Amino acid sequence: MGTIERMFDAQTVEVGLLAGETDSYDPLFDDEFDELVYQLTQEAFGQDSPITDRHQLPASFDLIPPGPLLSMALAQIDRSKLNGHELVRTMVAQERQVSHHQAGSMADAVEISYSAPGNAESPPEQIEEAAEFASDEIRAALTLTRRAAESRLSDASELVERLPRIWEMLDRGLIDWQRARVIINGAEHLPESEARAIVDQIAGRAPKLTTGQLQAWIRKLCIQTDPEESEKRYEYAVEERRLWIEPTVDGTGNVHLLDIPIATASAIGRMVNGHMISLKNDGDSRRHDQLRADILCDLILGKDLTGFDNRGLVDIRVDLTTLAGLDDKAGEIPGMGPVIADVARKVAFAQQKAEWRVTVTDNNGELILAETTRRRPTAAQIRQIHALHPTCVFPGCRMPAEDCDLDHNIPWAQGGPTTKTNINPKCRHDHILKDHGWTHRYHNGRHIWTSPLGHTYITNGQSP
Repeated sequence: MGTIERMFDAQTVEVGLLAGETDSYDPLFDDEFDELVYQLTQEAFGQDSPITDRHQLPASFDLIPPGPLLSMALAQIDRSKLNGHELVRTMVAQERQVSHHQAGSMADAVEISYSAPGNAESPPEQIEEAAEFASDEIRAALTLTRRAAESRLSDASELVERLPRIWEMLDRGLIDWQRARVIINGAEHLPESEARAIVDQIAGRAPKLTTGQLQAWIRKLCIQTDPEESEKRYEYAVEERRLWIEPTVDGTGNVHLLDIPIATASAIGRMVNGHMISLKNDGDSRRHDQLRADILCDLILGKDLTGFDNRGLVDIRVDLTTLAGLDDKAGEIPGMGPVIADVARKVAFAQQKAEWRVTVTDNNGELILAETTRRRPTAAQIRQIHALHPTCVFPGCRMPAEDCDLDHNIPWAQGGPTTKTNINPKCRHDHILKDHGWTHRYHNGRHIWTSPLGHTYITNGQSP
């Protein structure tokens, strides 16, 4: 049994005192514990290895659960003696530990809200209902604003009491606080039983999804859980659409267009990105974000932008049964996320000047039809590629396929065929990664990326 494996057994040993405490005679840790620390330092991190200029983490390092032992292990690491591959492993371990401590802080906040009034000498008594002004204790202790403290306690209560499985995942380091908060916010409008049912569906894959992917999946599940309620929420939000302009501390201005119909937002993004790509291809030196901002301002102010057909394009994916009106499953606009069934069925009629690409799937998500309506039909092959891969195929990237480069997995110059299995969409940034040490291959429906530091990241290229 190796040192790290023995550490797991050591977790059952009772120390008897809190960290940092000593009794009147003996130090906190006994000789056996000191020996464990010594072994961890000397053996597990290569101190006894003949290689003195580089340490190599043991294979079981990635299996240490967050808590005291992982904290101790991380404290022994000398980053200057780890290569890039090993540093990625330590970073991931640090994030697990951070999540564990955040879960602990959230649990503490909830317990504080149920603590009976007292002082340092009081017994650990609890009251039946959360104290009305418990957030003010948190506010003073952590030097937070009143609103921030109230939000902290509200999030903690949602996590610990309403969605305990998400708290457990955070405590185990399986997800971080950002993912936990996306789940809390995404399910907050649902009854507790329905919110927990959605958590059960996403729990297995949540650790491997970005916050954007997770947010889109939760929206889709919410629509499927209660289509009628989702439609009411959508209609109410559109009724509240507004334009908000604010000055910044730098003397610039921000323009926010809020709660516009999702198809309109997608069409605007299509148009702006189309102009941006056209200008970049012509050698424009401005950054992508600068170009998008400038193009939108020019369009709003009525400037004539030539060189690009600005009628736009909207891509939508929908089940055949939903298209036929037999059910109300969520549709999806790649890059924007799920839309209610009514939008999926009707939005094309509201965008008469746009090109529409419709991907129809069966109940198992298998492709039935990929068609382009209205002007300039795309080649059938490209339609199939976009249908199979609605977004960039780099892990976590949600750039719509129509805004991406079509890249040969096996380069054309090396005999790579022009087929739907050898071509897939990559956004411009992720496309050039292949020229900077990243490798990509497509095998059995999975996209396999290997980083310059030797780590492998796998995605199936499809939304949840």
